[in-house]
Amino acid sequence: MLDARLRADDPVDLQIHSIYSDGQWWPDELFTHLAARGFRAVAITDHDTLEHVESLRALGARHGVHVVPGTELTTEWRGHPAHLLCYAGQLAGDALAAVAGDTARRQQENTLAVHDELVRRGFTFPRRETVLADQGGALLRPVDNARLLLAHGLAGDMGAALAMIRDAGYRQALAPLDRAIAVAHASGAVAILAHPGRGGGEIFRFAPPLIEDMLADVPLDGIEVYYPIHSNEQTAAYAALARRRNLLVGAGSDSHGPQQRLPVAYPARSVAALLARCGVQVR
Repeated sequence: MLDARLRADDPVDLQIHSIYSDGQWWPDELFTHLAARGFRAVAITDHDTLEHVESLRALGARHGVHVVPGTELTTEWRGHPAHLLCYAGQLAGDALAAVAGDTARRQQENTLAVHDELVRRGFTFPRRETVLADQGGALLRPVDNARLLLAHGLAGDMGAALAMIRDAGYRQALAPLDRAIAVAHASGAVAILAHPGRGGGEIFRFAPPLIEDMLADVPLDGIEVYYPIHSNEQTAAYAALARRRNLLVGAGSDSHGPQQRLPVAYPARSVAALLARCGVQVR
């Protein structure tokens, strides 16, 4: 068992995605990368799944990296999609996993229906097994249909591929935010609003006044203040909101793979209160 104590300047990253959801990081490759760069604590927040938490914690321990159990739930608040990061020192019960699993199941059902519609429209995917080899050729997530369209030369870029799957019936599966936060708390987890200033695509941008409205509706624990594409002005505004409302501060790269954005070495001091809630003390 790793010593769950960090120095103030130890590198941490509390939002990373692996092949277990929509990332391209193979776990061994990820932890080799993290260990080589001195990371001491991370959260692998794969979307709508907690299935691999224990194996990731064990792998992290072998590399000297403490893994905070977590997931990123796909939720909805007042008609807006909202991503919710849930972290715990030790998860209790299976309520959080059940909500995550239900969302993932509904999303896969939609993915299969979209694939059937693409085939009905005359598209063929003879290289499916090769393109999706990392998951045994199975269609698991919406991006899999986009990957197939790109690999078969049926879409010019990812934007065009995503437009094609939306036209074929792709819809996000969303859990109600209030329910997601309730089961997170029942499972011993804290609930952090992910990348509030990001926006773009299917991601909604939550400015501080809207988060104030959200706090009137639901017992959110914190916000991801530090995020690579937040502007300096956004970071300052979210930090001020966190201080004013006594919210936990999160920090994550949202790294999805070695060819995309790499993990970011945030100092542990920047998220000390959040880490303490997860059983990790910052000295």
